[in-house]
Amino acid sequence: MQLSWSRPSRVACGRLRVSVPVMYATFKLAPVISDYLESNPDVQVELALTDRFVDLADEGFEVAIRVGALRDSNLIARPLAPSALIVCASPAYLSRNGTPATPKDLEKHHCLAIGFAGGPERNWRFTLADGSEQTVRVPGRPDISGGGMALREAALAGLGIILQPELLVEQDIAAGRLIRLLADTPAPIFPVHLVYLPERKLTAKLASFVAFVIARFGPQAE
Repeated sequence: MQLSWSRPSRVACGRLRVSVPVMYATFKLAPVISDYLESNPDVQVELALTDRFVDLADEGFEVAIRVGALRDSNLIARPLAPSALIVCASPAYLSRNGTPATPKDLEKHHCLAIGFAGGPERNWRFTLADGSEQTVRVPGRPDISGGGMALREAALAGLGIILQPELLVEQDIAAGRLIRLLADTPAPIFPVHLVYLPERKLTAKLASFVAFVIARFGPQAE
């Protein structure tokens, strides 16, 4: 005889579809997702790695992590630790070319940027000590296709200076493979949020995932 039983309603179970930017997933979420799964063995997490802003309702996602200004004001948004852009280069590059002391000094260096169809983004913005903003149009060669990961590899190879999210290069900086520059003149900081639809029922699996991400990556987590 086969027995059947009903699972308690607040046990986290089932498939959870999550949209995450590629870099955030690679360096933040993916390394710790096993901890969530260990605590919630009946949840199957489907991570969709994309830098596109998905439509949660139309594309069947229950939750997403978004970096940058929110476009959808109707979403419930839980703040996470913001994403800082930092300037860095390899010790080999700096030994050959010197170390910039101010944003203006970057005009004398090779600064690597991602190549787009409309041209690379070479206007780098910084916040000065008095709170004002300075934009520097940086020179450079070559332009790199392939996104931030390709820029990181080029910087590690000593090809030039990059401006990229801290999460991409923080391990390299800690290991001394890259050197942080202009730390007293910060580049822009972008907000990061965990978002889900207001009409979405806060199921046990969604509630547990939201709580886990906020505990690991919320504003007070670090």
